[in-house]
Amino acid sequence: MFGCVAGIEITAIESLQFDLVTIETATNKFSDDNKIGKGGFGTVYKGTFPNGQEIVVKRLSKSSLQGAIEFKNEIVLVAKLQHRNLVRLLGFCIEGEEKILIYEYVPNRSLGYFLFGLANLNSFLIYFQFCVQGNAW
Repeated sequence: MFGCVAGIEITAIESLQFDLVTIETATNKFSDDNKIGKGGFGTVYKGTFPNGQEIVVKRLSKSSLQGAIEFKNEIVLVAKLQHRNLVRLLGFCIEGEEKILIYEYVPNRSLGYFLFGLANLNSFLIYFQFCVQGNAW
């Protein structure tokens, strides 16, 4: 056991742990063809599990000074922030120097789509266009 965060034993998150081979398979060994972003924290890849589920893999920079205990504490905190309007954390991988977060894949859609739904979004866009054209009351 690594400790406790908000009353939850960190060992309870072990059920969220994926092995590196599974993640490498899902991302075609972190292929550049699957790369969808890069930032200060590391590189982001799209992948697919053998069951067809699409995922997003955040591969943290190996130069990060964050240790395994701190990384697992962060996972517990992110897992507790689950909400229907947030992308869901599916799991993580820690092997050797690798620190990886696995999230559900959400197709690229606008914030308006998720806030208002498709029907309401169309109404909102018509109203917005009306306002932009200087016709607002």
